[in-house]
Amino acid sequence: MELGKKIKQLRLNKGVTQEALATALGVTYQAVSRWENETTMPDISLLPQISVFFGVSIDELFEFTEESQYERIENMINEKSSLTDMEFENAKCFLEKQIAKENENINALKLLAWLYAHRAKSSNGQAVEYAKRALHLGDTSKSMNNILRDAYGSPHTDWNYRNRHELIAFYYEHLKTHPDDMRAYRYLLPALVADGRTDEAKKAIEKIRTLEKPELLFVFDAMILRREGKVKEAENLLNDMVKQFPDSWYTWAIVADFNADDCKYDDAISCYEKSFELQEVPRFTDSLEAIAHIYEIKGEYQKSISTYHRIIDLLKTDWNVTFGATVNKYLHKIDELTGKMT
Repeated sequence: MELGKKIKQLRLNKGVTQEALATALGVTYQAVSRWENETTMPDISLLPQISVFFGVSIDELFEFTEESQYERIENMINEKSSLTDMEFENAKCFLEKQIAKENENINALKLLAWLYAHRAKSSNGQAVEYAKRALHLGDTSKSMNNILRDAYGSPHTDWNYRNRHELIAFYYEHLKTHPDDMRAYRYLLPALVADGRTDEAKKAIEKIRTLEKPELLFVFDAMILRREGKVKEAENLLNDMVKQFPDSWYTWAIVADFNADDCKYDDAISCYEKSFELQEVPRFTDSLEAIAHIYEIKGEYQKSISTYHRIIDLLKTDWNVTFGATVNKYLHKIDELTGKMT
């Protein structure tokens, strides 16, 4: 059993609330909740107080199983916007040991990929902040602009940097041994279209035309037509999709995305709202996030802030998420936009 679960068990056995335990330890009840959800661990300096409070030894607080380790790492990645070096290294070492014992341990491989992706995203966020400050202070060097561009994932001007041939090659190789992996096609096709390899994209679509949901096929066909400069044909195709699937939230999200790409922002907002209305609970945040982005682009910061508050309310009502990295991300955006208004 992990430390957080042990604390929860001891607390329930003692018949005390999270608030009571938090008060006794001088921390917030949210901190106790995060311990018990295995997203964070108590500071080592608190262990003596915890052991005294529950009347157990410090050694008795620690009981570890492999299953609980996996669960703790997954919760930690999902709930924390950044990990300490110790948290990252401990998780990495555990997962690498599991792979060493079993080379095809898919759970360990998956979590290790998530762990490094989480670290990369966190590091990119820090790179953005430092690069912005350096640029504002007068460092207009190519290297600093490159850091900001790469951290944001913005397109390169040079084809040899922006093309996606390695990603495309991976999916081609992957599909040789996993020909029925529809999700792989969903990632291969946009990469092909973005690189202008529309003939290959058309061949890929034919392989899945009878297997994929129709709305998604409309998207790929429209993307190819637009890449080939056949804008009117793409527009007609999307109109046909709306006529065939008017009650699909996904239909309206697709139309909204195309409108946003064309900077038809008012039409995009209307379609995103329609998509959001058609979703069943629990609803996704994507449409509202897109609306918030559009309002920010338009300089309508108060409307963007209001939309982020809608997202926070949605997380609470539909997903029972009230704190953690996800909520903090939107609170940070609210603070940032509020600063732009002053």
